[in-house]
Amino acid sequence: MSLQRLRLILSDFHLGNGRHRDDGTINPLEDFSCDQEFVELLTYYDREKSEADLELVLNGDFFNMIQLEPSEQELGILTERSAVEKMKAILAGHPEIISILRSFNASDKRRIVFVMGNHDPQLIWTAVQGLLREAIEGELVFVDDTYVVDGVHIEHGHQIENIFRMEKERYFLTKGYPEPVLNLPWGVFFVKDLLYRLKRRRPYVDKVRPYGKFWRWCFFNDFFFGVFAAILYIGFIFKTRFSRLPLKRAGAFHGFKAIFNLSASPTLTEDAALILQGEDCKLVVLGHTHIPIHIRLAGGEYINPGTWNDVTYLDLQNLGHRRKLYYVLVELKEEGPNGKLYEWHGRQLPFSEARL
Repeated sequence: MSLQRLRLILSDFHLGNGRHRDDGTINPLEDFSCDQEFVELLTYYDREKSEADLELVLNGDFFNMIQLEPSEQELGILTERSAVEKMKAILAGHPEIISILRSFNASDKRRIVFVMGNHDPQLIWTAVQGLLREAIEGELVFVDDTYVVDGVHIEHGHQIENIFRMEKERYFLTKGYPEPVLNLPWGVFFVKDLLYRLKRRRPYVDKVRPYGKFWRWCFFNDFFFGVFAAILYIGFIFKTRFSRLPLKRAGAFHGFKAIFNLSASPTLTEDAALILQGEDCKLVVLGHTHIPIHIRLAGGEYINPGTWNDVTYLDLQNLGHRRKLYYVLVELKEEGPNGKLYEWHGRQLPFSEARL
């Protein structure tokens, strides 16, 4: 009997510094509150598939390393020093998740793959990888772009968008800087410096799909905030045009084009179809959009597990506020990969902390 080979893929957890600050107060910038459900998921598969070769792929934005608390702002996000301090804060804020990852990865039949996303580009730093290796132990693999194996193409998806695309040939900048810095794209600074400023006023602002309908909703229901956000956005575009960072400067005017792409939520379906046509693969798994999808395309299938964060949908097909714990399970067979999109329900708990 051949060894069963499985691949478990999740995306876009956006782990921050934890649900509560050191003084016990609520951290309004923390997006993730499903620590216990994730523990249950990994525990289930680790036990039920104890004899299987099981690989866990965390497909980008598992960490939210560009979302800074006020005390972290001065150090920023560009250097290895800042990345190490941010990762330490995230590890301290989610001890149960780090504990289950360590327990899961203790077997030689397990491995964990971290794929870099636009919210955790600092995973590319050696010192950050070292922190995770020390905290989790076992076999860890770090992927900066695409992870293609066994007929499955896995990538986060931010490289498809101009405002988030990084230059693989020039991840680091050294000339004119006292220490190496990350060559981050405009979109990262849009999230860090503008979106989170708006999020402090409206915590749900980054959790609404599609964005175009949300801003039209603001016109009738939250007019002054909408005007405030629009003025900040346009000003931010012009301000970043004069940045020292080449990708930040070059991507500034892509921000204007992005305005006209807000009418619909991107699913990256067309991009997945191009990948299937251009590569020798049967299954494409992307993240980034926070929109779950499983669709058959010419040459194979495309699956996106969405996010474990709260999302408010304004389109009629998905209307309402919800959080779905989706994940992809791929069984590797001789005839090729068999991927399915599942929803984790977990145990029925008598109570949980309210999240408004």
